[in-house]
Amino acid sequence: MKILLIGPQGCGKGTQALILSERLGIPAFAMGQLLRDEVASGTEIGLRVRGILESGNLVSDQVAAEVLQDRLRRSDAAKGYILDGYPRNMEQYAMFTFDEPTHAVVIEVPRAESLLRLGGRLTCDRCGRVYAVSAGASDSDKCACGGSLKQRSDDTTEAINRRLDIYENDTIPMLEKFEERGILCRVDGIGTIDEVQERILNVIE
Repeated sequence: MKILLIGPQGCGKGTQALILSERLGIPAFAMGQLLRDEVASGTEIGLRVRGILESGNLVSDQVAAEVLQDRLRRSDAAKGYILDGYPRNMEQYAMFTFDEPTHAVVIEVPRAESLLRLGGRLTCDRCGRVYAVSAGASDSDKCACGGSLKQRSDDTTEAINRRLDIYENDTIPMLEKFEERGILCRVDGIGTIDEVQERILNVIE
């Protein structure tokens, strides 16, 4: 299975991708984390996009495609993968010619819910795993990988609203393309993590 997880920021894509990865035995990766890995590694691309990411904006479509192609060449993705956060718009959709997804799963939540969730989350500065403040996570707590939990610089209210505007204006119109190909699946993102996971499993089986 080659699964694209799509939805507004805060819909739970990252959490659901990790669970799906364990259940299906295929790797999960997020475009945002792939780009942050480039920044952390100090690569040429990382140096170019550092300022863009910190401002809450998106990198160029060409750079995103380059990073993703490199990741899909690794052996662990040969039998499938779960991709969170790509493609985001019609331009990226047009560039995604280097592989053929089997499912495009959209996790749908209202804008108010996205704002509430993103304003109360902390992200590991090493592996990118997300923790909820409502579940007891605190700034500088340790992640299971040994990293520290921090609020991302692009999780301010202003940056979140800007990213949600981009999703509504650029990503939602793109969904029609996946629907035409017969691989679009819509899932209600309100509920417990387990409830949403079962909905995803039901639509990809």
